[in-house]
Amino acid sequence: MKQAKLFFLILCLMVFVQGCKVLGPEKEVMDALEKMAKYEDKMNKEHEQLVRLEQEQTKLYNEIMDLGMKRFSEVSKLSRKAQVLIEKRNKQIEEEYKNIEKAEEQLTIVKESLSHVQDETMKKQASSLIKIIGKRYDAYKSVYDHYHKALALEKEFYRLLEDEHITLEKLQHQTDQINRAYKELLSANDQFNDYTEQYNQEKKRLYREWK
Repeated sequence: MKQAKLFFLILCLMVFVQGCKVLGPEKEVMDALEKMAKYEDKMNKEHEQLVRLEQEQTKLYNEIMDLGMKRFSEVSKLSRKAQVLIEKRNKQIEEEYKNIEKAEEQLTIVKESLSHVQDETMKKQASSLIKIIGKRYDAYKSVYDHYHKALALEKEFYRLLEDEHITLEKLQHQTDQINRAYKELLSANDQFNDYTEQYNQEKKRLYREWK
């Protein structure tokens, strides 16, 4: 009788463990997605600060343009301030990028956990989301690279403004380079936004069908 009870207990434990194996990976996927969302929320807060710095820089630029090179000492002073702002923007975009990297680490966990999910329909649904997330992070890295390029060109522009004898042609050439860089940046950002929209739609669908 004791052996029968022991056998029944072992059988129950086996069923319970097998059940956990099914639920476990699914929960791990959802937990990783939740952590990913938290890092992205931090990234958005960093981006808000970045936008404020950009607005401050635009204000400085407009002040410089209103002054003109005839008031060189004031232009030079504002140009140095602008370069300090560029350094702050550089640090801010790095903080943004750190959170994207942490979120991307969670994507690795999602992929690993998903490989243990038994339900093929659920696996297919999550795989679709994973592909979009991967493309979205690649798109962000492109934005990040273009942003750094634009910052370097802007910094050089303000450095040129500290030269009292700088020619209009050189300033125009630098301005043209900056405009091209921002055109490329906007294109990369549009791609990132497109993937973000797809990501939000797929994530809502997955949450609705998995929960």
